Order: sequence, then C-alpha cells, then structure tokens
Amino acid sequence: MNIIELFEELKIDKNNILLFSPEDLIRIEKQVNVEKRINQDIDVNVANNLILALKEYRQELYFIVSNRILYNLFSKKNYSRHNFPSPQREYDFEKIQSFINQFLNDDLVLFFDQHLSQNKFDFINDIFDFKDCFPEDALFQLNKKLNGKVDAILVNLSQNNSANMPAISYVEYRSFYVLLSYFSSIEMDNKIRSLVNIVSERYNANKQSDFYMTCISSMQGYVAYDPSLTDILVSNREAVYSNSIDRGSSDSSSGLSGKTIFFIVLAVIKILSLFARCH
Repeated sequence: MNIIELFEELKIDKNNILLFSPEDLIRIEKQVNVEKRINQDIDVNVANNLILALKEYRQELYFIVSNRILYNLFSKKNYSRHNFPSPQREYDFEKIQSFINQFLNDDLVLFFDQHLSQNKFDFINDIFDFKDCFPEDALFQLNKKLNGKVDAILVNLSQNNSANMPAISYVEYRSFYVLLSYFSSIEMDNKIRSLVNIVSERYNANKQSDFYMTCISSMQGYVAYDPSLTDILVSNREAVYSNSIDRGSSDSSSGLSGKTIFFIVLAVIKILSLFARCH
C-alpha cells in the first residue's frame, strides 16, 4: 500500500486538501492512527508519509489526487474523468518528480515492470502525458528494459527461427513503437534502422506475408530522433498499404468471389429443378 491507496482507503476529501486547517490535519492524523490499529495491512511508514505529505507537500499531493490519470495509477482504481476537476496545465514538474520519487517511485517502477512483462504498452502510453512528472531513475530503468526488448527482436529475427516468434509477438504491436518514441535517441534510431532492414528484406522476398506487413505498418508508430528515419517508416507503411490494395484488386479480378459462386450454384440448381419438372 502506498500513500495514495491509503488516502483512498480513508476517503479523505481530495477537493479541499489545500483548504485543510491545522485542526483538519489533527483530525486526519487521529483517523490514520485509528486505522493503523484496526487494519494490519497499513504500513506504519506509509501512514507517517501520508501525514508528512499532507503537512509539508500539500500542493504536490493535491496535484496527484486531483489528476485522474495519476490518481488512478497510484490508487489502482479506474475512476472516470467526471470524478476530477480539469487537469492543471501549469505545474512545477520538478517538485512533482521529487514528490513521486520520495513517496511513490516503487509503485511507478512496479507499474512499468508489470505492463512491460505483459506487453501492455498502451497502459504505459496512457500515463505518458505526464512523463515529465516521473523520476529520471524510473524512466532510465524503463528505457533500459525497452532497449532489451528491441535487442530481443533483432536477435530472434536475425536467427529467423519461427519457434522463437511467440517470445517477440510485440514486434507487431504499434503501441510498442509509440512507447519507444518517448525514448527516441541516436542509439534507438540505429536499432530501429537495423529492424527496418531485416523486416524490409523479408517482406520484399515474400510480399504475401501478413506478419511482415503488420510489422512494417506498426513500425510507423515510432517517431524517430532523426526525422529522415521517420519519413522512411511512413513511406514503408504507405508502400505496404498500396501493395495490399493492389493485391486485393488482383485477387478480385483474377477469380470469382464466393458470393458470385454462390449465386451461380443457386442458378444451376433452379435450372436443374425446372428441367426435372418438364420431364
């Protein structure tokens, strides 16, 4: 349990945090102490940290609890936007970073690790509107693990072993490349270029491959550090899309569709039926 989960558990009025009087804080502190005795799951350090946050970091705490994305992240809830005021557009991101680093960093790293291991990149992308609020160390660890995932793709595709493909299924996920965009760099660009070379070569050898078509289309989600690489990714996707349309047109013109065959068969049956009646 972290301080935001405890905040949620105690049902503290998040709308009035900035208006709390010294008497309000004393009342909340007593409430926390009572809950500690009743609920063995409440860690003493977490309880003390919540009181500290209410007393010394009220602005930062208010920013977290009044922000739907961050509150849901740390409270592990899924409240709708109707439960929150409009997000603050101006804030001191360094103070928020410091606050999260002091009280919530372990939960943030755990969130990254859990969703990364499950290839649920969308969940991480969803909170990255507030990436500037996250401690640098947590982002560094995430970046390192993402690089590891790209390396795994390059190794497995280079070996061209179909048995290894399930381990890198995320190579087809656009959300993976969108997440990589937040960490675009010269190093990341070089890895994506290597991936482009492998995938493009395989696709050109077999333009019927849905796997490589999907990979190329998804890779367009990466916004590179080098704009020329972004242009290549966009061009590749457009080429694949164009080819898929041409292939579809060719297939439809080169043979009868299932619907056409159905009506022809139906017509033949009717003709045979009429012929049988005449005899």
